[in-house]
Amino acid sequence: MEYQQMYFYIQQLEQQIHYLQNEVTSLTNRLQQLEGQTNQKTTIEKLEYHFDQLKIERLDGTLHIGVTPPEELKQADDLSLPIKQANPSPVHQNLYQYIDQDLPSYIEQLEREHQYPLEEDYRQLLLEDVKKQLPQRISFYEQQQNPASTQYVYSQVKDELMRGLKKWFDQQTKKE
Repeated sequence: MEYQQMYFYIQQLEQQIHYLQNEVTSLTNRLQQLEGQTNQKTTIEKLEYHFDQLKIERLDGTLHIGVTPPEELKQADDLSLPIKQANPSPVHQNLYQYIDQDLPSYIEQLEREHQYPLEEDYRQLLLEDVKKQLPQRISFYEQQQNPASTQYVYSQVKDELMRGLKKWFDQQTKKE
């Protein structure tokens, strides 16, 4: 009986080897076929970038568009902007205080006048958006008057905030 078991075992091994040889041949053929396809060059007709559709809130780091060899990256100049670490001016402090303390009640007044109630989350989002625009508006009014009066800049930005919010509420009620 031992002889028959050994014979059966050797037959199974032969079948296994034959199957594996066929599998290797098949895989080799497929690999050659794929290599033949990669020799064809890929052509990209046209790339369009629509940067005007992006909203950039914070810009730092490095942006590389396209394929650039590593040697060129090492030679690239550092075009980063210096980060300002200065303390906020009195105008900034006063306007931030106005936005935190007085502007919410003005928004509530506009909500009542226009019968357009906002959810608390949306109201906070509106205030945060106003805060993000504050440095630009302060800078704009500081450049208008030489030397810039703190009171002048404060009143101009405050009036602009109030007009802007009123106009926003007017637009929202016209949509309905």
